[in-house]
Amino acid sequence: MVCAMAETTSPDAVPAFGPDSEEMLRCNRCELRYIPSKSTSSLRLTYCSFLCELGDLGFSIAGLEHMEPQPKAIEAPTVDLEPQESEPESEPAVVE
Repeated sequence: MVCAMAETTSPDAVPAFGPDSEEMLRCNRCELRYIPSKSTSSLRLTYCSFLCELGDLGFSIAGLEHMEPQPKAIEAPTVDLEPQESEPESEPAVVE
């Protein structure tokens, strides 16, 4: 007697949730399976979450899109025309 419930499935098999289910992908960083539509990452087909994207790239694509370049202020070096008075050097204290 063969049991119909004892099907062997490989660990890489994609579980089917229904006719409208999406294919589950593996995250490039943590290698967990995820559904791309549920991903919080801007690169949904690569990372399962915003944190994996940030951890792998070092920045997020959304942050990169909203970043604005800041103009660098060029400061002219200041030239001091008057010599500064230096404090007289004191002798080291002697302990007896």
